[in-house]
Amino acid sequence: MKCLAPLVVCSALAVVFGCTPADRSANGSTTGGSTGNGGRNDGGSNGNGGQSASGGQGGSNDSGGTSGSGGDSNSGGNSGSGGASSGGSQGSGGDSNSGGASGNGGSSGGSSGGGGSTSTGTSACSSSASSNSVTFCNGLAAGALAGYGWVALGSADTLSDPTCDTTKAAITKNAPCLKSTNWSQANALCMSGKIPALPAIPADPDYADNWGVQLGVNAKDPNAAMGGSGWKSITFSVTGSPSTGLRALVHKSGDPDATSYCAAMTPGTALPLTTFNSKCWDGTGDFLTESDGPKVDKVSVQVSSTASEIAVSSLCLTKIEFGN
Repeated sequence: MKCLAPLVVCSALAVVFGCTPADRSANGSTTGGSTGNGGRNDGGSNGNGGQSASGGQGGSNDSGGTSGSGGDSNSGGNSGSGGASSGGSQGSGGDSNSGGASGNGGSSGGSSGGGGSTSTGTSACSSSASSNSVTFCNGLAAGALAGYGWVALGSADTLSDPTCDTTKAAITKNAPCLKSTNWSQANALCMSGKIPALPAIPADPDYADNWGVQLGVNAKDPNAAMGGSGWKSITFSVTGSPSTGLRALVHKSGDPDATSYCAAMTPGTALPLTTFNSKCWDGTGDFLTESDGPKVDKVSVQVSSTASEIAVSSLCLTKIEFGN
């Protein structure tokens, strides 16, 4: 737990899923919920989902999601293979977009990521999307999803990009962006930062504070289930680093904020919807079914904390594709 060139400004109140180390799974957004979902590799007690996934904080009107898988109430926890992940406070995003719901994090993962409100960026966007794919323009999704992007992170994790408002202030769990989020690329959602190494013998508090960082997007604005006839697989196109050890997360509309579903991912490789599990670090949670596709309201990519420090460099989500 349960993606940089011209400067783009996107007002957001994002809430996302916060996750933690690869062993737990943190899904959270910058100004989002409180805890992400995830768990340790050795399994955590409270799997993904924290009290309320710390999602990325988004714009002022963004109804950032408050659910993050992680934390005590999320599935993940000690036995999860993810950090305790305390999701980012709120996903940075636009005002009215709701942020990520739940982060895949450690035992007390982040709350929930927030979605962006409305993009104020003026950079031209060249990519186009179909009814089964998603592209981005100044922080706003187009195609199968139409919400705003957001970021989330644990209290011990840091992000240098994106930044907040005209002062370009750093976005942290305790200082979410309540105004405009500055995205560094017009055609992608990108983040850069650092995830500290976990102790040799990490405890739940370690995972709660350092579950990792998360980059996500809401299905709609204001946020709601994506609807449609459903989909059977999802593919994330990601550039930057790290390119391995990534986790994909989705949240279902109507589920508790701390509940999200995650799966280990490889950029460019399709993930069947039925592989997403509420405790993906050990597979003991609930799996999604093909009928759950239309219910998804948030999707994200998480970099979870590990025993080694991780430098996140221009990790950009450039496209999402849904397969039937």
